[in-house]
Amino acid sequence: MNTKYEKLLTEEIESKIQEMESPSYEYPNRFSKKDYIFTAVVILLCLAGVIGGAFIV
Repeated sequence: MNTKYEKLLTEEIESKIQEMESPSYEYPNRFSKKDYIFTAVVILLCLAGVIGGAFIV
């Protein structure tokens, strides 16, 4: 990898770590049951689309 990009990546990672370690950092809300159900429905619809698409000629 190019050292220029490695340096940029390292700087960005370090800034994100500093932000997350600060006492004022607010963690995002955890997934609720509704979020898991919605995710499962989307996955099933995508899977059905892929399988159904295989039969379209």
